[in-house]
Amino acid sequence: MKPVADTNGKQPDRHNAIVTDEFAAIAERFGPLGLSGEQLRTIATAEGGDEHPWDLMIQLMGTDEQSALEALAERTGLPFHAEPVLEESSSAFYEHVAPDFARTHMIAGIASDGQAMTVAVAQPMQPAVLTLLEDQLRMPVELVLAPRAAVASLINRGYERRGDLVEEIVEEMPLDASAIETAAGAVGRQTDLLALARQTPVIRLVNMILFEALRRRASDVHIHPMESRLVIRLRVDGMLEDAFSPPLSLAPAICSRLKVMTELDIANRHSPQDGQTTVRIGSKKVDIRLSVIPTIYGERVVLRLLDQSQTQLSLDSLGMEKTMQGQLMDMVEHPNGMVLVTGPTG
Repeated sequence: MKPVADTNGKQPDRHNAIVTDEFAAIAERFGPLGLSGEQLRTIATAEGGDEHPWDLMIQLMGTDEQSALEALAERTGLPFHAEPVLEESSSAFYEHVAPDFARTHMIAGIASDGQAMTVAVAQPMQPAVLTLLEDQLRMPVELVLAPRAAVASLINRGYERRGDLVEEIVEEMPLDASAIETAAGAVGRQTDLLALARQTPVIRLVNMILFEALRRRASDVHIHPMESRLVIRLRVDGMLEDAFSPPLSLAPAICSRLKVMTELDIANRHSPQDGQTTVRIGSKKVDIRLSVIPTIYGERVVLRLLDQSQTQLSLDSLGMEKTMQGQLMDMVEHPNGMVLVTGPTG
């Protein structure tokens, strides 16, 4: 697929080139979903607003994402994978394609036979990206359609795997406290974890801790400096479990980085502080609430993680027996009374 020159003979920007006849062809394939090529072009070129053009398109279709992708797959002949599997052979994708590029265009490598790369795509409206991607990978690309959440998960796992383990990151880190704190404080206000993944080791360490916490669906992260070691624990299903044990000398740097993210006072180490921030990983937004408490061995940090994509659950997804669910609904419908929802973390 080659970029198309405009009427002045200039090549369009390869990241954002939009060709009218491409959209006309896509509209024709959608057929009964009722969008014209001009509508697609208008949506795709719209600037501003919080919603992605693909989300707006799905709204205009009056359908859901999976149904739209299945319809597109049927009309284009591209495979549709509801849950694509990340294979080891896809590592070249994550070595040659920048994380921010993959996230922006919602593309993730899933497999390669050495001759071509299979790539899952969640936004089937990017004709110029394919050419650029093939240039970066230096091999042909075969596309499969996949839901955005699935592609975002692939992106996270692919670059997390490439980033290796926390222990390997620690090996890169200087153990001079002042140098580490300088690195931690220099990151500014940027909170996109994927965009930061290749930067200074202390930042990568904090990012990987958060990645691992989200991967394990942890509700809390406890960073506990002790007399001779630093322990990082994750609360999973209500139970605290040891996850990492970096050198104790890294505790001030980790705490400083988290304070920068939540806009707390880095210089204040003698009184409790509370802060919060929101970070983005792929298409997910995660709220972080931070509590810092000084101890005799250093500052103890507790992070509460709230994945915004998982905040709305139906009763059917809670695993209650039908009889118990019926009793609960009866109580909820009473004109007075109280239902307490409790858990191990409050």
